[in-house]
Amino acid sequence: MEQDIIMEAQQGSAKAFGLLVNAYSKRIYHAAYGFLRNMDDATDIVQEVFLRAFKNIATFDVSRPMYPWLYRITKNLCLNKIQHKESRNTGLPEWELKGNSPTPEELTLRTYDEEHLSSALKSLPDNYREILELKHFQDCSYQDIADILGIPIGTVMSRLFNARKKLRKVLEEDDYELHRSTAESTGNYR
Repeated sequence: MEQDIIMEAQQGSAKAFGLLVNAYSKRIYHAAYGFLRNMDDATDIVQEVFLRAFKNIATFDVSRPMYPWLYRITKNLCLNKIQHKESRNTGLPEWELKGNSPTPEELTLRTYDEEHLSSALKSLPDNYREILELKHFQDCSYQDIADILGIPIGTVMSRLFNARKKLRKVLEEDDYELHRSTAESTGNYR
């Protein structure tokens, strides 16, 4: 049971803490990637999240679920990283700053659909984007989302409904513009 593992970790068991890391590292990585959209940065955040969790595990309330606590740490670290990057942004893509070209794997990840969805998500207000990330990319339950965001479940459901509606509208508008510009460039637009 997770509570037993957490209590063992609170008593200093590295093995128990390792079980928690194994149980949550993928979800934390995906949460960090959802904020940062960079594999290396997301990996760094995962390490930092578990370092902070290890240092503060003694203060964790074992009657609460672990993931919302880890998610809040992740979110705060990601927002700090984004702020730091924006303050020193040179305007060049990261691969140009490093002096090397993207790998085939990195290029594959940059498909039109991913960029289209990412762009649409970025255009949403922060509260809509976050709730969609939690539900559809983090696979959180309504209760987990309520715990993470500190809002009632009814608000979660309402905000999720409105976020989906807004995302659908943005995607439909983008598709209309894409088809229109394609038709204009091929001479098939009326």
